[in-house]
Amino acid sequence: MVFDDLIIRARSLSKSYGEEVVLTDFNLDVWKGSIFGILGVSGSGKTTALRLLAGFENPDSGIIEMHDKTVFSEEVNLPPEERNIGMVFQDYALFPHLNVEKNIAFGLSNEEINNGRLNEVLEMCNLNQYKNKFPQDISGGQQQRVALARALAPKPDVILLDEPFTSLDAQMARQLRDEVVSLLNETETTAIIVTHDQEEALSVCDIVSVLEEGKVIQSATPQEIYLNPISQNVANSVGDPNIIKGFSTNGRVETALGTFVSAYDGALDVSIRPECIEVTLDSKGPYVVKECIFYGHDQVISFQNSVGQVFRSRSLPSTIFEPGDKISIDITEVTTFPSNT
Repeated sequence: MVFDDLIIRARSLSKSYGEEVVLTDFNLDVWKGSIFGILGVSGSGKTTALRLLAGFENPDSGIIEMHDKTVFSEEVNLPPEERNIGMVFQDYALFPHLNVEKNIAFGLSNEEINNGRLNEVLEMCNLNQYKNKFPQDISGGQQQRVALARALAPKPDVILLDEPFTSLDAQMARQLRDEVVSLLNETETTAIIVTHDQEEALSVCDIVSVLEEGKVIQSATPQEIYLNPISQNVANSVGDPNIIKGFSTNGRVETALGTFVSAYDGALDVSIRPECIEVTLDSKGPYVVKECIFYGHDQVISFQNSVGQVFRSRSLPSTIFEPGDKISIDITEVTTFPSNT
């Protein structure tokens, strides 16, 4: 997918609360029609970044532009209502005394309502049957739809979603996630989603920025983030790789699982994702299965080498492995980083 219209540009944003630095040198580019993800653990600064973009809080320094127009700088500070940004809060922030229809209509003018925008949004978000109900009388998934519909109703340039599926059970979260993506694509709405859920970020977003301690450490497509992380911290944020120490000489790194090509020399950390280790039953194999956890769609096999080091492989459940089985392995892909220690 190609995007050619930059809708939000943030440069060198910083934000502190007293002595606590929450964001530092935060940068992002968001293209029109894209779904942009900010991925990070709790406390990494994700929600603060959204609040700065929305105008709910002011950065200590930096610049925010929308459509090449400055909305925040040392000289300019456009208020939230003039930025044409919609917000879906983590707790939905619906008005309990208003029914679904009135919650969605809250941000619309009488003219927009009379012109049919309210009915259009109710239909688009499959909420007609709930329009007379109050938030406390509908499910969490339905409340999320109402919050999204309310944000979409005024036709914002960008919608910001703060951990939008966290409070839902896994099945409902997946279902609603698919609905939200379809709706955003259908309406060609630009969105920024903050999440700590790597699966959510990788499956939903066109571009993902990995945030750590208030700073973006890599921003790229989900495929690039997953397959070519620039550091061990990025690799760990989008999966659970085996991290093995090694030493490289002349572009070859020796590790406990074999020797691999490396772009660096010296002490290295070698990242091998479990799905990149193919396991085969082998009565003369050098590794022994320690544990096998069955998930239905796949299985995770823990195995150890002759000195007791334990590694993980992930594979289809076509062959069932038992503790004590001897195996051989084939590694299809590795990533190397200069060692942190």
